[in-house]
Amino acid sequence: MPILTATLLKRLTDIAIILAVSAAIAFIIIASGNSLVAKTTLAKSYAMWLSFVTRPDIVVTTILAVIVTMAVGHYNAGSRR
Repeated sequence: MPILTATLLKRLTDIAIILAVSAAIAFIIIASGNSLVAKTTLAKSYAMWLSFVTRPDIVVTTILAVIVTMAVGHYNAGSRR
């Protein structure tokens, strides 16, 4: 049982890291786009980013994309053995 728990915790940690990196990249894209085009402040860019990454459809889509990608990677690693 502890091995299953450790594996599950590792997978959940991987998902959290991937989501955090994806959110950081989205922030960089939004902030740089706003600073180049709209000449807005960093606070407005942050507010725009926060409203974007907390939308339920965006959250579900990113989680689904991460899970599917991890599942395909796991399947491909298993078929090579």
